[in-house]
Amino acid sequence: MKKISWSGGPAASADMVVVGALNGQVRAYSAQDGSELWQVQLSSEIITAPAISANVIAVRTQDGRLYGLDPVNGSRRWVYEQTVPVLSLRGNSSPLIGNGFVIDGFDTGRLVAVRDADGAPAWVQILAAGEGRTEVERLADADGQLVLDNGELFASSYNGQVAAFHAESGRSLWTRDMSSFAGLAVGGSTVVVSDAEGNVWAFDRQSGANLWKQDGLLHRWLSAPAVVGNFAVVGDLEGYVLWLNLADGSFAARQRVGKNAIESAPVVSGDVVFVENAGGNLAAFRTPM
Repeated sequence: MKKISWSGGPAASADMVVVGALNGQVRAYSAQDGSELWQVQLSSEIITAPAISANVIAVRTQDGRLYGLDPVNGSRRWVYEQTVPVLSLRGNSSPLIGNGFVIDGFDTGRLVAVRDADGAPAWVQILAAGEGRTEVERLADADGQLVLDNGELFASSYNGQVAAFHAESGRSLWTRDMSSFAGLAVGGSTVVVSDAEGNVWAFDRQSGANLWKQDGLLHRWLSAPAVVGNFAVVGDLEGYVLWLNLADGSFAARQRVGKNAIESAPVVSGDVVFVENAGGNLAAFRTPM
């Protein structure tokens, strides 16, 4: 067991496990025996999981930098930087790697794709414009969980939009005005989103048309959802895990992990859902049929 200050979680491949720490360190361990392969120091704390591919390890730091590291020794290949606003939500979206790009959302409300080889910008899309007379009104973070699936990218933002894009070109497929700090999930033909008020929405993947809205969880600070089988799964501030029918959003089941809030999206493996709450309790649930 390796002890490290909490971050946004590990990233793993067949060969290594990579974690980022609150002190800005990135450490890589062998997936076979846990021995340390390398460690590097970056510019600021890391509060979200890295991403791994054969070509690059992508790490986001709290000061607005996105790093591309060499998987062999952790050396810096490139860094892409966005200015951090005076006021922003605490949190970052985890970077995604695919189609030759590293994709991430920033505190400016922008969604950015850079080339994984050299960090050169490929395209930028604005998810939230950050309009208003005060710093609070101009909050426009793109911190929510991103999904890259079959060449399409799905993203959300606070005080902005939920949107779908062609991942290679950045071309917009559809947008819906919505505020979400948690993020979304995709299952089959459905996109599921937890909004900032505690509503859970489902949209048609192809058109963005509204399929259903579940408003029975208002003000419960929901996690990002996960999709497993015929259900959407979310966690709330009181430690409950809730299953919603993917067809119509109706409640199907509820279980409690503990009294602490569930802040991270549930993780799905087969028909099992893994959930961790803010108190460190980890639970596994088999999805109801």
